[in-house]
Amino acid sequence: MSNIRKQLRNLDVSKLRMKTGRTVEQEMRYHASILADCIMEEMQDSIYDYSNKAYKRTYDLWNSLYIDDKMRVDVSSKGTSLSISLQFSDEVMHENFFGEKIEVATILNEGYQTHGSFADVPMLGWRDETNFIDNGILKYKQKVSNPFKVKLSINNEERIF
Repeated sequence: MSNIRKQLRNLDVSKLRMKTGRTVEQEMRYHASILADCIMEEMQDSIYDYSNKAYKRTYDLWNSLYIDDKMRVDVSSKGTSLSISLQFSDEVMHENFFGEKIEVATILNEGYQTHGSFADVPMLGWRDETNFIDNGILKYKQKVSNPFKVKLSINNEERIF
């Protein structure tokens, strides 16, 4: 029995093959790339859709979405879970008017409202939520026949899709 436990501990789950012929890791990366594409489509439609004349776009947000290199395996008494993260790189961290670091992807997804002299200026003092991340996840769920569960973490709050 201890030999079986030792073998299970050393088992690399990511190398197991799915019905598709891909390994578990390849299948998860395939789904992660579809999810990233769906988020980028929603980003294009909701963030980059208006004509901007106030500044030249850097497209830092567009170029910052990436799929993590590492697959995470969590084992507990409730079972085993595998995950791959999609993240926005640090290039989308900017300083606001108060010198605080903010993540642009989060404030564009969730919307924002400032106070003071810029409070009434659209896209500077306020912006409605775009939900481009949430909508991208929903688009992914509709696009594939067997979607994986997606967990979105924003501001220490988790949403499961």
